[in-house]
Amino acid sequence: MTIIAKMYNIKWMTCRLLLLTVVLTVLGSGCLKDDEYSVDNEGTIYMSQAYQNRAALTLYDIDSIQDINFGASYGGLRAAASDITVSFQVDESLIADYNQRNGTNFIAFPHASYTIPDLNSVIRSGKIDSDPLKIKVDAKQLELGRAYMIPVRMISAGGGTPDPNLSIAYFRIDSLVRRERDITAQAALSVSNENNGGAGAGEGSPKLVDGDASTKYLTQTYVSGMWFQLKFPTAKPVGAYTFISGNDAHTRDPKTWRLEASSDGSNWVMLDRRVDQVFNSFTETRRFEIDNEVPYSYYRVVLEANNGSSIFQMSEWRVIEYY
Repeated sequence: MTIIAKMYNIKWMTCRLLLLTVVLTVLGSGCLKDDEYSVDNEGTIYMSQAYQNRAALTLYDIDSIQDINFGASYGGLRAAASDITVSFQVDESLIADYNQRNGTNFIAFPHASYTIPDLNSVIRSGKIDSDPLKIKVDAKQLELGRAYMIPVRMISAGGGTPDPNLSIAYFRIDSLVRRERDITAQAALSVSNENNGGAGAGEGSPKLVDGDASTKYLTQTYVSGMWFQLKFPTAKPVGAYTFISGNDAHTRDPKTWRLEASSDGSNWVMLDRRVDQVFNSFTETRRFEIDNEVPYSYYRVVLEANNGSSIFQMSEWRVIEYY
């Protein structure tokens, strides 16, 4: 037999062995049962919301009720073989220990701020998750800036085994989120002191509300008591406003002012007053929150003082509505 023939036979036998191995593997795998595979948490009952930050919530400062969902799950690779009833409880005693371990300052949700229609659910046969339960939150009963928590503990799981490390969900918010929108563009601007070149000049009054911080409104005739004003076609409840300072000469920046509002343009109420304010850099944005939920048609800023110049300038004035 030649060397070439011997090499051919060796390759052919090798291919047969490889093919036989593949066939045996495929045939053998068909004989394995699914229940021969398992994982560490096979058959345990746990709260998925207890994982890491899944219980960190975002709640909005709005009137409508907001839902927090929770429940139990069946661990492992298979589903529940029969119905499993799971029960929960709110346990506020857990908050102090959580704060101590994490260096936080959460307090319990006020009882008037939420309801839980049911604390019992079922992981149904053939399923891995229980029917969902809900915490229904009325955020208007919460205070802005406070950190709140509702600890929910799984206390029983029928004939199942609760996972001790995943049986408590610490539902928490660091602070309510206030939905907001900039409504400046909906209003018409007027000013008491215009730029010498008129409203259409490069630094005329429309630049104060054009949405571009690289432009500015400048008037060469600053006097204490001058104002700039927005008129809305329908009344709006402004809850915050921002100033962006000019691009040069801090002596021209606003220093002391008041924000006023009116329903008719004649009778004014003061919503905010700021004294001896400082802008530390050019085109610096500063935001001012006000305690106002009343809709008004007119808003105006009355300047009581700038930083000493006979000129006043500012890049932007924006007003914010919470909703």
